[in-house]
Amino acid sequence: MDQNSQYQNVLTDLIKKQMVMLGPNVALGQARKVAGITVGDDGTVTAISGDPQAVLSAVAKQYISLSGAIAQMTLDSLIAKYPDVKITT
Repeated sequence: MDQNSQYQNVLTDLIKKQMVMLGPNVALGQARKVAGITVGDDGTVTAISGDPQAVLSAVAKQYISLSGAIAQMTLDSLIAKYPDVKITT
């Protein structure tokens, strides 16, 4: 799996988990505020343009600003499954 695909998978998992916790409208709205990401209505990330690490960091910050520690714990558990994926928060 190439690096971009891994970031797409992490972002898709993160967005879908946030859709359950925050509701689809809020979760999708927050993700779509970030430049460089295209998200389907089901939460699937269909494209990342630019630096995938920066996009992941920006999406994570959107969720952490809303739900704090809960979003951080969700993100940490997802990142653990993808050792090649890096994030700065």
